[in-house]
Amino acid sequence: MQINLKASLALALLLQATSMVEARGINLHWLWHNHCTECHGHAGDFARKFLNVSNGELQGVHHVHDLREFMRNHYLSDNDVDAIYNMLLAQASIPPRFKEECSSCHNTAADFVSNSLELRDGVLYGRKTGAPIRQFLSHHRKLNSEDIEFFMVQLSRVANEVFRP
Repeated sequence: MQINLKASLALALLLQATSMVEARGINLHWLWHNHCTECHGHAGDFARKFLNVSNGELQGVHHVHDLREFMRNHYLSDNDVDAIYNMLLAQASIPPRFKEECSSCHNTAADFVSNSLELRDGVLYGRKTGAPIRQFLSHHRKLNSEDIEFFMVQLSRVANEVFRP
């Protein structure tokens, strides 16, 4: 009887987790890490080294004209193809400032967002303090207003990739 109770509880947790994934979407960084990293490494490094942005479109070295079709052939759903494409496009379009300026304390931006931030009604908050991140950044490492805006845009983008609607 106890085994059935444990099995029922495990099934209930699995169903709850599955419904949460379907409702929110899969964390893109988790998806990349578990399906792409082995061959392609970190998404940001891959995007900056092997992809180009031309006229607002992402192009691969080998797949210049239809990178999305190539990604579909890598067993991603259409929803995930578009999301990964947009993530790589953003990463190929910006300098790796988080990696260069923040990773010694915060690891990757995705890890930092996953472990330390919350996204509520489109606003980023610190998990420990409950304070808005923009407010925190105004006193962090002597960042100027341009730096704060840069990191807010990047952290917000990553949060929407991690906590997908």
